[in-house]
Amino acid sequence: MTDEPQFAPWGTVTPAFWASQPEPSPQNPLPQPARTRVPAALAQGPANDTSEHPPPPPEEYKERVAAITATFTPPHDPQRLQWAAHQAERLDQEATATYGPTHTHTISVRELRGWIARLQGDPAAATRWDLHITQLQAAAWGMQHRITRAGAQRAVRHWTEIPDPATRLALSKELLGMLSAVTGDNSGLSRHVRKLIRKTQV
Repeated sequence: MTDEPQFAPWGTVTPAFWASQPEPSPQNPLPQPARTRVPAALAQGPANDTSEHPPPPPEEYKERVAAITATFTPPHDPQRLQWAAHQAERLDQEATATYGPTHTHTISVRELRGWIARLQGDPAAATRWDLHITQLQAAAWGMQHRITRAGAQRAVRHWTEIPDPATRLALSKELLGMLSAVTGDNSGLSRHVRKLIRKTQV
């Protein structure tokens, strides 16, 4: 497998964005890891409360999203996942052109692309997507929202799966900056990441 991702995240994480956010309150614990591998925003059912759940995909995207998420079921076939990556990229371009880069529909499609990167065995690309997506989620729903916090937790999970120590270290500064803003400097996630960084640097 090549060290280069098959595609790069749309946009980059802006450190100044995280630095400008207030530290979260310790009374807001991080949610448990999501059990599903399909982004919640892409569920086929209706959204009862868009303040708590992202809206479902627009009608014209539902069949395409379902075809993409069907490739997430094990066993994972590399060719099917490559097809899914291509389809998700096209859907991303269309959603961005139609709704804009910060719309919840576009965010959900980009979350799909992050999942595909992880399933393709590229946790570094998945982590970059997570960092980008969490920034968009923070802008759309707020820093303390459970969706944003779940995105932060997913970023850490994928970051820990990166096998190359140099790549993990290269992404650690952005990861810690995001965690500081979303979960706080003294959160369990922040401490966990700093501990792993110290082990990597030994």
